[in-house]
Amino acid sequence: MSQFLSCVLPSEHDPRQWSERKRWMIALIIWNLIAPIDMAITFYSGVQGQIQDQFGTSNTIATLGVGLYNLGGVFGVLFGGPLSELYGRRPIYVVSSICFAVFSLGATLSPNISTLLVCRGLMGLLGSPVFSIYGGSVADLFMPEERGPVVALFTLVLQGAPTIGPVPSSFLGPFLPWRWLLGFITIWGGVVGAATILFVPETEPKAIRRKIAKAEGMVPDVKEIKSSKAKVWSKALLTPITMLRNEPIIIWTTLYHSFVYGLLFLLLEAFPHIYDSHYSMSREQAGLVFIAPFIGNVLGVLIYFGYYKPQYEARQRVIQIESGGKSEIEPEARLPGVILASLVIPLGLFWLTFSAHPDIHYFFPIVSGVPIGMGMTLLQLSLFNYYIDLYPTMSASAIAANSAVRGLVATVLPSVGLPLYTSLGIRNANVLLACVSCIGLPTSIILYVFGRRLRATSRWAKQAMDVGSLPHESTGAVAPLLAQSPQTHYGGTSSSE
Repeated sequence: MSQFLSCVLPSEHDPRQWSERKRWMIALIIWNLIAPIDMAITFYSGVQGQIQDQFGTSNTIATLGVGLYNLGGVFGVLFGGPLSELYGRRPIYVVSSICFAVFSLGATLSPNISTLLVCRGLMGLLGSPVFSIYGGSVADLFMPEERGPVVALFTLVLQGAPTIGPVPSSFLGPFLPWRWLLGFITIWGGVVGAATILFVPETEPKAIRRKIAKAEGMVPDVKEIKSSKAKVWSKALLTPITMLRNEPIIIWTTLYHSFVYGLLFLLLEAFPHIYDSHYSMSREQAGLVFIAPFIGNVLGVLIYFGYYKPQYEARQRVIQIESGGKSEIEPEARLPGVILASLVIPLGLFWLTFSAHPDIHYFFPIVSGVPIGMGMTLLQLSLFNYYIDLYPTMSASAIAANSAVRGLVATVLPSVGLPLYTSLGIRNANVLLACVSCIGLPTSIILYVFGRRLRATSRWAKQAMDVGSLPHESTGAVAPLLAQSPQTHYGGTSSSE
């Protein structure tokens, strides 16, 4: 069996050799599967006021509908990758889509707040495994030079869906009951789930090879399978913890990234409070403010793919030509995007701090969301690519550690938002968040200037003396938001192409 699995796929079974129309159809179905699962995280916020009124619960309890969804997502993403490596991608897509639709229906029909919160948590747990395998599907279907537009689309939905989530529910909230609006997500998820079952085939090479081997009557080695399973789970669950404990670069970048990611969920509660206190806006009206960060997300994607990625590739080609192909660009070349993100996020928060005032038109604090949203997107794209260059054999585990911590922070911050702003006051709370966000700039500059020295003290980081000598690990099994094949970078850039 193991010998068979090392061979190349026959052309008729190779996803990259399917017609372009079929490959794009599969990719767009997966894109549409991710969209409702990702949007549902914050879509709930737009109807939270109705839910509080109907069930007579407090804001803190109702906000758990967002926090528990994020908590479920932490574990779902970690488990999704290993399961896809063991059983293939199609079963994960099918099971996740069905479970998401079922528990979304449960949340829609909940008779009490407890049932609603449990269903929300299970939606996150059982729907989120798709986030850890979508990139692997893109790598299965498209050659590296074909992936740019596909990866841009997926990046936009992953960054933009949670940001834009409160907008449609806030806009329609005054006209429709909350059950109808949550029912929309259920129907969307159910329809895309049906399309997944009908039209998304298996694309994972090992799973296809196992299927071919079974059809040809080849018997797998049971001991080898058990050993492989143990290695997969150990790599997926233990290695990220070890890296988070022993790698200072991972620790500091993850803490800052978690704060920036969690800002979105804290602002879900902060914006209604700010715009109600200063401008007498309802919660539904304040939800429309998230259009500004979404515009920032779009700008972040455009800046990264339109400027930073081409600039990186051009510099990479120059280095390879000058060295005769013996040298690669250093990981720190990814950090200019992180530095820019660390500038514009504090800019947006200080802008919000000094423009959110009853005497200043609400347009000005709303626009502050644009640099915040742009920074969120630039930070994630640049930082994840930095991890991939920095840890050529451990990048998946580095991203897994980062994603798990971000999920835990996003679980807590929605419930912290309102108490923080109530106890400190709006301006003081905004100043606190803006000051904390400033930590990212010196950290990123230190990494950019002293990155080579810091790498020299690391057990796993790429060293200057062995550039290009380390093999890339397959991230298809364990990288949340980055399940891609070897030699494929988050955002469609590879140092080995």
